[in-house]
Amino acid sequence: MNENELIAIWNQQRAIRVKSQLAPTVLLSAVLALAATGNLTKNSDSTLKLFVIGLVASGGVFSVSAMVAAIRDSLAVIDALKGIKSISPLGKSIKKSSDQLKVLGGLFMVMSAFNFVVLLRYLSI
Repeated sequence: MNENELIAIWNQQRAIRVKSQLAPTVLLSAVLALAATGNLTKNSDSTLKLFVIGLVASGGVFSVSAMVAAIRDSLAVIDALKGIKSISPLGKSIKKSSDQLKVLGGLFMVMSAFNFVVLLRYLSI
């Protein structure tokens, strides 16, 4: 593959990383709004609480899966770019983002787990 093809793949993976966060962000915003208005508390119906927890958990699993896959594919693009001798400044910039992507993936998993634990504690099931 040449540099232009690899950069196109990089851009696709970057778009996937961004899009994979849209649904979970809306979902968490809705849960936060319910909690903030008092419509979702530890005194709420247990079926509703289990539904919300399941919804947040499944959304989180799919979101984390998409993010991890996009990061893995992006790291593969970086490895392929390293094999090209003469690359543009954009290609060089992409090559330098490997460590940042790894940190992003780790932080994303930690923060997803944190959000889930906080929700569980808030609802005190």
